[in-house]
Amino acid sequence: MSTPDTDRERGAVLVELAVVVPLLLLLVVGTIELGSAWSQRLKVETAARAGARVGSGLGTDRLADYNLLQSVRAAVTSLGIDRIRHVVVYKSTTSDGAVPPTCRTSPPTPQTGLCNVYTGTDLTRLTPSAFTGTTTCGATAPDRFWCPTARQKVQHLGTDFLGVWIVADSPTVTRLFTVPLDLGARAVMRLEPA
Repeated sequence: MSTPDTDRERGAVLVELAVVVPLLLLLVVGTIELGSAWSQRLKVETAARAGARVGSGLGTDRLADYNLLQSVRAAVTSLGIDRIRHVVVYKSTTSDGAVPPTCRTSPPTPQTGLCNVYTGTDLTRLTPSAFTGTTTCGATAPDRFWCPTARQKVQHLGTDFLGVWIVADSPTVTRLFTVPLDLGARAVMRLEPA
């Protein structure tokens, strides 16, 4: 038989449970979302490093940007190519490797002598034949703004540093948050001799 005191205790426990359970659920959902975003960011960082490594190694090769994009594409397959908003291949001109401000517009626009901008669909759409010209970039080539053949390989002075900046969307796992996170990563490497 229950007493009024035990009935009150049960009622208090139910009230405490009603307060604690939503907080615990919020903590669990937040942990899942943060863990997923962290994982997605690591994938974008890996893709940026892979692209910069390939672009650096190919230096002034006519198909440097094409092969760089293929490397990025291979690195982001688990993330999903449709999540990639843009890939910017840029000439790093600062000691910290920052993307030039004129190439960071929203959406980014290519700048002559500074950067080439590619979309996520360019990762699957572009073929080697799109990169026209054998010694210089053609007038319609997607890499004509900072043509690989005009880049400077390692010398004593005047070396170009190639940067790759990728921006992607991170989907929400639980669908409780409606706005996807922006994931951005960049990697910079000097152009290596052929």
